[in-house]
Amino acid sequence: MTKIRLLLISGMMMVLSSQARLAAQSTNLPVRSHGTWLTERFDILYPGQNSVHTDLRGYFRKDAADWANWADTTTVALSEQEKADVQYLADDNNDGTNRVSEPRKRWFYKTPAFLYEVNTPDFKLRVNPLLNGQVGFESNRDEMLYINTRGFEVRGSIDDRVYFHTNLEETQLRYPDYVDQYIRDYKVPGAGFTKNYSGDPFGLAQGYDFNIANAYLGVKISKHIGLQLGHGSHFIGNGYRSMFLSDNSAPQFYLKLDTRLWKFHYQNLFMELTSLTSTDTTPGDSRLGRKYAAIHYLSYKVNPRLTFGFFESTIFHRTNDFEFQYLNPVILYRTVEGMIGSPDNAMLGMNVSWTALKGVQLYGQFLLDELRFSEFFGGNGWWGNKYSIQAGFKYLNVMGIQRLDLQGEFNSSRPYTYSHFNIENSYTHYNQPLAHPFGANFREMVGIVRYRPTPRLFFTARLIQALKGDNLPGENWGSNPLLTYNTREQEYGNEIGQGKRSTIFIAGLDISWMCFHNAFFDLKLLSRTREGADASTNQTTRVISAGFRMNLWPVNNDF
Repeated sequence: MTKIRLLLISGMMMVLSSQARLAAQSTNLPVRSHGTWLTERFDILYPGQNSVHTDLRGYFRKDAADWANWADTTTVALSEQEKADVQYLADDNNDGTNRVSEPRKRWFYKTPAFLYEVNTPDFKLRVNPLLNGQVGFESNRDEMLYINTRGFEVRGSIDDRVYFHTNLEETQLRYPDYVDQYIRDYKVPGAGFTKNYSGDPFGLAQGYDFNIANAYLGVKISKHIGLQLGHGSHFIGNGYRSMFLSDNSAPQFYLKLDTRLWKFHYQNLFMELTSLTSTDTTPGDSRLGRKYAAIHYLSYKVNPRLTFGFFESTIFHRTNDFEFQYLNPVILYRTVEGMIGSPDNAMLGMNVSWTALKGVQLYGQFLLDELRFSEFFGGNGWWGNKYSIQAGFKYLNVMGIQRLDLQGEFNSSRPYTYSHFNIENSYTHYNQPLAHPFGANFREMVGIVRYRPTPRLFFTARLIQALKGDNLPGENWGSNPLLTYNTREQEYGNEIGQGKRSTIFIAGLDISWMCFHNAFFDLKLLSRTREGADASTNQTTRVISAGFRMNLWPVNNDF
């Protein structure tokens, strides 16, 4: 694999050195950031005014800055609240717009969004600290919960041709008990290698200690084609969840090719993933196994209100080589599988979003892992009918109330979806699902209310109810994609919720006040209950936490 990495890196270097007239291309917005949500809001409220395809998150910062540029030239009468949101996007992406706050004559925080910045014709640089300090308490538990994250972020561009980004976070934390139980099956969500942490000077209870690094180097090969090589996470879809690819798992090493032309945004994503890990493996003992993912996603805007997306992926594992045929950016992976006699794990999917009315968007996904029509219409619960479904809506400025937004979403995944007969080819990375954190064998309803009475005060309430079927000891009922489906319990009669059947109900309220740009005081309330036929495994969790964060975005463990 070292040769493969060298090949990818050297290929990028050749592109950098050979292109004489490369245009600028920006870095990406964090998937969970406030800027990402504002970019989506403007696209739903004013469709057709920006070329961004909101089903491919990790938007270019230039897409966000373009809304600020649009606001300076449009004849649309924006509300005072919308003008404040435009100004936020301008300040947060001030290397892509002229609509920025007046610079101050000092070394640090010349503008509201950045600790330090450099602006020359050939070089732009943005530097920020990353902080997140939270403490909390869980019902029926004496130990204090906490998050302690420190880090930094650096991004910029060179010669208006090359762009770069890096951020490093060092974290110690303690989770609620239900997350600890999840970790026993799937590792720490969103993290790679972790170690136990205890004995700090404040006497906090034992928790987890880990680093998260995201970094990439990009270049615009032509006016419409960009290349990015890095380490990070991705999200495909318009929902709170994604049934295709989400940022649920640990960051991955990847090569990404972006093509935006006319009504199309075509993304090729090639990732190196970590296959099954062992709980007793420590650094230096052995090299963790590797597998690979190749993903195509084509987003097509039929018109400013209607977008279709077409998804295909394959997960493959090779002992001594890499399957170079999957690097073809335009071929159908099923065709490659047929040519090479492939035993790989391939999936297909479709995404759709439709802005039916101003401020109202309908969206959905359908992912097909495997399907036999004769068995599907037979209604006999054949195990191999594996698919996932999503349907949702967003309603912005409800009843004319500015910044009051509703979102509702339904997600469902059949047993054994995302799994494979070869456990090395499961749709996972570092023992974590690449799509929905529940894995498979579930049905879920999500409701979210977002309200901002002022530009700096945020209220977010969410309700989640899920029917979940888990595996019983020594039995495989299709919930965990890390297990081979060859160990399934039955051929027919499979249904969602089979195995250890339970109902999960989550209610959360997050209140944040932005004291200055991207610096927040937080108060979070969480209630989670899990009830099943076996009363001994029922669980009720109540958590309250508070703290301060800066240039980081909260991730709720809603599973």
